[in-house]
Amino acid sequence: MSSKKPPYTPLQGQYLSFIYYYTKINGMPPAEKDLQRYFQVTPPTVHQMVVKLHQLGLISRVPG
Repeated sequence: MSSKKPPYTPLQGQYLSFIYYYTKINGMPPAEKDLQRYFQVTPPTVHQMVVKLHQLGLISRVPG
């Protein structure tokens, strides 16, 4: 059994999971507003997380 840690934190994993399943169900990725509503956090918190996930190369961002 491998004890290798994923390249992201548990909270980042929750965001990645939400983004993945939201996209699979809706055919398009969630807007930051959707993430804010689901995780019940402020807009700056969501934006900071999205920027971090992008910096880590875990997601790509498309304006609009």
